[in-house]
Amino acid sequence: MCGRYALAQEHEALKIRFGFIDDPSSSFHPTPRYNIAPSQMAPVITRGTGIKLRGMKWGLIPHWAKDPSIGASLINARSETAPDKPSFRDAFKSKRCLIPATGFFEWTPAKGGEGKQPIFVRTRNQGIFSFAGLWSAWKDPARNEEILTYTILTTEPNDFMKAYHNRMPVILSTESEKVWLSDTSDMKALRDFLVSCPSDLLEAFPVSKLVNSPRNDSPTCIEPLPQIL
Repeated sequence: MCGRYALAQEHEALKIRFGFIDDPSSSFHPTPRYNIAPSQMAPVITRGTGIKLRGMKWGLIPHWAKDPSIGASLINARSETAPDKPSFRDAFKSKRCLIPATGFFEWTPAKGGEGKQPIFVRTRNQGIFSFAGLWSAWKDPARNEEILTYTILTTEPNDFMKAYHNRMPVILSTESEKVWLSDTSDMKALRDFLVSCPSDLLEAFPVSKLVNSPRNDSPTCIEPLPQIL
């Protein structure tokens, strides 16, 4: 599972990393985020006529849904079943996306049995990477407006992540990002990307419990506490 993550980079760094062109008509202007939570707006990379960065709400609402509240339970999609599950099947075929990130959070039992200790997981090079994602456009009949939403695909954990959770987000390589965004219909090739990343790509450390509240969104949320895990 992936229930919180960070994108602690400026807009220009995202442009360099993903090669998108700004849409002058868009009102969405991303800023560094340190504690992105479900139901919040965040940057998503899609491809249509060129690579685009779009603001979307975390929690996928399928285009056929009658009630938008379904999005609260669809923040993650199991990669093993997403291609066939009604909630994600259409998006897997034609609305694949990249979710830019610089790290994600998990929680482990705290020493002394005092609740849970949040940890921050990032790549060892501390760069921008991407989760494999799916997106959807849902028409709100009450307001006659389109709402864009997304979900993050998860998979079995690698050896490093097994210590923290029994699932982990799918982290794509820069090579697989291109195919994931393409219009390919090769389901086998796409499924082959939905595996855990190499263990030696990641590092983790404990962070402040401030991250437990989605109201907190500051650099303190990802600052290491003394002990490296």
